[in-house]
Amino acid sequence: MRLLIVDDGHYIVEYLKHLLDWKSLGVEYITTTTNSINAKQILNNNDFDILITDIRMPEVSGIDLLQHIEEQGLKTKVIILSGYSQFEYAQQAVRLGAVDYLLKPVDKDDMEKAMKKVTLFIHTKKKSTPVAWDKLDGLGFLMTVISEHCPPRDEYNPVHSALVDESFCFFQLPETEERDEMIFLDYSLEYKRFIWRTGSKLIGLIPASGADNLSSIFPTLIVSENFEFSQRNVVRHLFYQFFYKEKVCPSDLEIMRTLPSIEPGECDLARKQIQKNFSQLTSRKHKIIYLLELTSALYTMDTKLQQADVVDWLFNQLSEPGSALPIIMISLSQLFNGNKSSNQMIVQTIHDYIACHISDDLSLEELGKIVHLHPVYLSKLYKQETGQNLSSHIAMKRLQKAAQLLIDSNLHVVDISQLVGYKKTQYFIKLFKDQYGTTPYQYRRIKCEAVKN
Repeated sequence: MRLLIVDDGHYIVEYLKHLLDWKSLGVEYITTTTNSINAKQILNNNDFDILITDIRMPEVSGIDLLQHIEEQGLKTKVIILSGYSQFEYAQQAVRLGAVDYLLKPVDKDDMEKAMKKVTLFIHTKKKSTPVAWDKLDGLGFLMTVISEHCPPRDEYNPVHSALVDESFCFFQLPETEERDEMIFLDYSLEYKRFIWRTGSKLIGLIPASGADNLSSIFPTLIVSENFEFSQRNVVRHLFYQFFYKEKVCPSDLEIMRTLPSIEPGECDLARKQIQKNFSQLTSRKHKIIYLLELTSALYTMDTKLQQADVVDWLFNQLSEPGSALPIIMISLSQLFNGNKSSNQMIVQTIHDYIACHISDDLSLEELGKIVHLHPVYLSKLYKQETGQNLSSHIAMKRLQKAAQLLIDSNLHVVDISQLVGYKKTQYFIKLFKDQYGTTPYQYRRIKCEAVKN
C-alpha cells in the first residue's frame, strides 16, 4: 500500500514517518509533504491508498483534501489528526468519509489501531468489488497510469485494488503466429486484456511471475524491468524507456501545460493550436510525450475510436512523432465531425506530410498509409478535391524547394537533387527546366545577378 502524510509542521511529519513499522502493516511506500496546496496534485498523480492529514492547515485543510478525494473519485482512505479544540470539526470529517480521527499529540498505539482499521477496510472493500476482467478496457486502464493528464475513472478503482500486490513487465514479441498469441493468453489468464496484436507482433504487459516461462518458450521475447501499478511514475518511466528508448523525468511532463483543451465544435481551433504547440517542441522525447497525452485525451473523449488504431499509434507510430501527427489529426477531425472523414482534412494532412518529408518516398502507397486510404481511392479523392493530380503537386513542391535551395544555399545541384527526393540528377535537371524554362545552374546565376543589381 501507499501512504501520504500531510501536515504543515515539519517535525510532526518526520515524527509520523518514523512512528510505526509501516511495512509490517502493509505500507511499502511513504510520501510526506508540509505543503497542503501541493497535496491535491500529489494525490492525483500517485494513487495513494491512505492519507494521514492534519485537519487544520493554511490555505488547504484536511476537510478540503477529503472533499477533493470524493470529487476526483480517488480510492484513498483518510485518517484525520486534530487538536482537542477541533473535536466537532473532526467529527464532521468522519461524516465526510474519513475512516478515523486521532487527537494530537498522536499516540503510537492509537495510530497502530487506526491503521489496522483502515487496512481492514481496504482489504474488505477490495474483496467486495470483483473485477469484470473480460469486460475490462485494458488500454484505457493503461492510459490512466502512463498519461499525466488522463482524468481518473471510477470504473478502474477495483482494478487498481486488485493489482496492488502484483508485479508486471512490458513485453514485445516480433513475428508471431496465432498459436503464439494463444499461449500468451493462457499464461496471462485474467490479464489478457493487456495483450495486443499490432501487425505481426504481440505487445503489451504480462505478470512478471510468468515472464521467465514465456522467455524459455519464445527466445525472441523482450521484456522490461518489473513494476507495480501503484508506482505510477515508475510505470510511466519504464513505458517511455522500453517502447520509445527515451528517459522521461517529471520535469519533461511540464510541457503538457501547453496542451490545448479540446472542446466539441472547436475542431479547427484545436487543430491549429495542436500544430502550433507541436512545432514549438524541439526534441523527439517531448514530441512523443505531447502526442501520447493527445492520444490519451482522444481515447478518453471518443468511445468510438478504434482500439486497434490507438494501439498502432502507441506502439508503432509515436516512435516517429513527425509522421504520427498527421494520422492523429485525421482522427481529431473525425471526432468532431460525427466520425465522418473530412476530405479537406485529408488533403491538408497530405500537404503537411509532403512539406515535412519532401526528400522521402512519397508514393501513393506510402501516403495512403498516412491517411488510412487505399492508394487508388486517395488519388481519386485528391483529384476531386483539388482538380490536380497528387503526383503533380509533389513534383511542384519538390521543384519549389529546389529553387529555394538554389538561391538560399551554396549546395551543389547533385546535393539539392537528393534533398528534394530525386536520386537521378539528370532527371531532376530535366524536370526543373520544364518547370522554370532554364537549368538549375542558369536559374541560380540569373537570380544571383538580379540580387546584385
